[in-house]
Amino acid sequence: MLENLNITKKLPFVMISFALLSALVTGVIAYINTSDELKTAAQDKLFSLLESRKATLRHYFDDISNDVLFHAQSPAIRNALSAFSLSWNELGHAPTEQLQRAYVEQNPYADGQKSAFLQAKNDTRYDQVHAQYHPTFLNLTTLNYYHDLFLFDTRGNLVYTVAKERDFATNILTGEWAHTHLASTFIAIMNTTQPSKIIFEDFQLYPPSNNEPAGFIGTRITNIDNVVIGVLIFQMPISPLNTVMQVTAGMGKSGETYIVGPDKLMRSDSRFFTGESILKTHVDTPSVDMALAGHSGVHIITDYRGISVYSAYAPFNFAQLRWMIAAEVDEREIMQPIYNMNYFLFISTGIVISVILLFGYLLSANIARPIVNMTHIMNQLADNDLTVNIGVPERQDEVGYMAKALNIFKKNAIERDKFQKQLMYLANHDPLTGLPSRQYGTQYLSEMVKQCALKHNKLALLFIDLDGFKTVNDNLGHTEGDALLIKTAQKLQESIRASDLVARLGGDEFIVVLTPITHSSDYLEIANRILQKVDFSYSTNNKSAHVTASIGIAVYPDDANSAQDLIRVADLAMYQAKNAGKNKAKRPKNQ
Repeated sequence: MLENLNITKKLPFVMISFALLSALVTGVIAYINTSDELKTAAQDKLFSLLESRKATLRHYFDDISNDVLFHAQSPAIRNALSAFSLSWNELGHAPTEQLQRAYVEQNPYADGQKSAFLQAKNDTRYDQVHAQYHPTFLNLTTLNYYHDLFLFDTRGNLVYTVAKERDFATNILTGEWAHTHLASTFIAIMNTTQPSKIIFEDFQLYPPSNNEPAGFIGTRITNIDNVVIGVLIFQMPISPLNTVMQVTAGMGKSGETYIVGPDKLMRSDSRFFTGESILKTHVDTPSVDMALAGHSGVHIITDYRGISVYSAYAPFNFAQLRWMIAAEVDEREIMQPIYNMNYFLFISTGIVISVILLFGYLLSANIARPIVNMTHIMNQLADNDLTVNIGVPERQDEVGYMAKALNIFKKNAIERDKFQKQLMYLANHDPLTGLPSRQYGTQYLSEMVKQCALKHNKLALLFIDLDGFKTVNDNLGHTEGDALLIKTAQKLQESIRASDLVARLGGDEFIVVLTPITHSSDYLEIANRILQKVDFSYSTNNKSAHVTASIGIAVYPDDANSAQDLIRVADLAMYQAKNAGKNKAKRPKNQ
């Protein structure tokens, strides 16, 4: 009925369509902008919380370090060590057996409470010294939440402890606990040449303390002449670390902060696990890898519980410690305000659209029908559905003109899509050999490294450089050189498996990405096959050339952990192969 009417008759519907479009676009833009702002704000807040915890943790360790230095330089510690050492020597034969019997075996207090025992009353000078100094040191460890305090003489004799555990009165260099990290701490302190240097030994299970996690921090004790007379070591407590890391203010219902060591085991307890997590919970996530590599940032990962979280991460280094610190909140909690906003926008946009549609229908339902059909077709074309049938009957009004224009647009879109595919192919492939280009090859390698990291697989990178290629170009001409590169590309493709990739880096350099590999024979077999196939001899006009290949091999993760480093290591190995006589495949001797 309206096929041949002017567009002026249909203008009311056009106005309604623009009103609808405005409402939709406004809603979408509002949603995108607001959701992005909320995500950015959440990430910034999470990283700020991480930095706050990190600063608090550093302040805590600084306080402990200052405390150790203060006490190591105090007359009380110096005099106590001298007194304990002198009284130890006066015990004569078997001081370890005497002291352990008096203060451990005959100690009337239960394990974990033996520090309450003040005096054995055995008429020895050691017992008098113990009665004099033990209350002070017991008070010191109690007030500062230290698990234990150790005084060593320079020979490694543990002449005093507060806790009176099984390590008391032993020699840390030759005794039962010589292989513990307490012994490592003592040795490191004695070996340092720096005065007042703090040595921190990371948390490990410590057998004398019921095999519980223990860390040690200590320094040397010197006399008034600055001569080393022994070592002061504190056994680090766990509870202050948890106090710092388990502050929930600002973390919401699902947030937590925790510490992970270089062995990827927790150094603080998880907020969500009952019992201890330290040295028990393994955390192998991208955040841990990035932070232990010295990087900081925020991203979305699957955490150690298998839950998708926003994770802020940063390295934490103190003395000899190399830890990482993470702050994480469940993604669902971060996204909940966005979900709520989305629901509100959906409802409000729906109401606006309903009102506009009602008025549009009242204005002219009949006019809207062909425009709706054309809009549907345009949406399909906008979604790159080039198979859509623009079956609009011949009309003499603007709708008919629109149908003709859409047909032209469809044809142009088909040509453009074809042209884009050609451009994509040219961008990702070498025009001479048809192999993937440097850009594509390195991107592919990076992606394979990520996949191997997630799946704990290995891959090998072969870096191939032709031996004698310059001679071909110089003696036989660049045309012959190009033909050689094409032939080499064919031989490389014949040598690999279906799952592998060959790419040309440029000139006479190629890479081969082999994934997955389970044994060295996987890449050695392919490398040897390439060496056999890439072996060409040329002779023309009394000029000759012999072309072979030198191959450098790098294996992920044995030789490197990133695409860039794999290429660097394989390139180095390739030059080692050349220096070894060429026509060889080599793994790197050193990096």
